[in-house]
Amino acid sequence: MSALLRLLARYRRATILTTTLVVSFLLMTLQVRHETAVVSFTRQVLLFTVSPFIKFTAVTVQGVTGIWRDYVDLRGLQEKNKGLQRETATQKRRIDQLEEQALETQRLQALLAMRQASRAEFLTARVVGKDATNWFKTILLDRGSLEGVRRNQPVLAPDGLVGRVVEVTPTSAKVQLLTDPVNAVGGLIQRTRVTGIVSGNLGAGARVRYLPLMADVVVGDQVVTSGMGGVFPKGIPIGRITAVERRSGALFQEASLQPAVDLSRLEEVLILMTLEANASSGAGTSFGTGASREAGTSLGAGAGFEAGTGRRP
Repeated sequence: MSALLRLLARYRRATILTTTLVVSFLLMTLQVRHETAVVSFTRQVLLFTVSPFIKFTAVTVQGVTGIWRDYVDLRGLQEKNKGLQRETATQKRRIDQLEEQALETQRLQALLAMRQASRAEFLTARVVGKDATNWFKTILLDRGSLEGVRRNQPVLAPDGLVGRVVEVTPTSAKVQLLTDPVNAVGGLIQRTRVTGIVSGNLGAGARVRYLPLMADVVVGDQVVTSGMGGVFPKGIPIGRITAVERRSGALFQEASLQPAVDLSRLEEVLILMTLEANASSGAGTSFGTGASREAGTSLGAGAGFEAGTGRRP
């Protein structure tokens, strides 16, 4: 037996070739004699052996194909979403611009209506700067001496008085607001015609000082410029009385005043250039008549202040 094994090992190539040929011959013989059975058996063996791999390959290919298709679709949706987001942002910017233009148009229409209602000469200006403090006591305008702006010219808004020009450069002007503590404006209580001095406050709002002690002044009274002092024409709205103070032993009473103009939200204003045209024609402006153009005159009886300065002479 061992000799046979050694012989087969010595001639193993020949043995394998011979065995393969014999098996092939037998299979061919069986196929000739029993073609249908052999083919069916062989097919079943092959299908049984290969079908798991075929199924695994099909499932794998199908899964990879589905993932790739989903990835491509997702990329397309992401690009479309980005495009829609960009379009939405663009439309939002356009809407914001249109809203800002609409608001600006409303403000300019109010300024135009004010100019048309008065025969005085006005110059429209934009606010390009504000005081760095929290109370905005001064503002900077984009008009200067090149456009005819001069010191002490009144500055107005559609709702009323803003302040006066205190500094001028060729291309800009600094405006002192009526809420500045060193500013002073001659005021007139519309209801009772009582005069006083409107000056700024260290906090918000303004004060009406030097009101006669027995004067009839109540909360809600409207205050306008008195026209005394030569800087501000008569009849410009200043604000509304919010509180009245009568201190014991004082010679005058005082009142707190809420300005008619929201001075913290100014964007465009009107500079009152001149009233000379109206004076020559004898027609009064919508602010009232009788205002003198000479600066430095007294703002009110017994007040003892110089016009527009707030300083003792």
